[in-house]
Amino acid sequence: MAAWTADRTAPMSEIARLAGVGRSTLHRYYADRPALLRALDEEAFALTARAFAEAEPERGTPVEALRRLVRAMFDLGPVMNLLFTENRDEEGGWDDSRWERIHAPVGALFLRGRREGVIAPGVDADWFVRCLWYLLSAGWEAVREGTAAKQRAVDLVIGTLEHGLLAPGADRGERG
Repeated sequence: MAAWTADRTAPMSEIARLAGVGRSTLHRYYADRPALLRALDEEAFALTARAFAEAEPERGTPVEALRRLVRAMFDLGPVMNLLFTENRDEEGGWDDSRWERIHAPVGALFLRGRREGVIAPGVDADWFVRCLWYLLSAGWEAVREGTAAKQRAVDLVIGTLEHGLLAPGADRGERG
């Protein structure tokens, strides 16, 4: 996974080299790129499900749960960046229905937050999920580029989800 993240265009021989195994060993387990991508998907599904379970999004207040979820998901950065940017049309293997099942705790957290009044009324589930993933991606990118340390990036993601980008007391009126 780390080898492919380093260079998504790398041929299988380079992936084997970066992974520290022989090309024949890699091909024994993964005949081609689609087979390797399917294995990466399986690993990503398992890692994501584990992160969601460890975050216990059903415990505590929705805000506490969201903070735990962001922290747990943040370590998935390289895996998610690889999976979300890989060309699925050519490689195949992505299972939308399985991803939705694994992703169910995020939807449940949204619904609980909505019921308890902590999710803004105009925010629907799709926007909530998009903002969560896009802000996580921005945090992962900042760490990868060296513009933020991991904990700072996590804090920025959480702070932006909780408070947006405007300072407290900022004029929030419409400008024409």
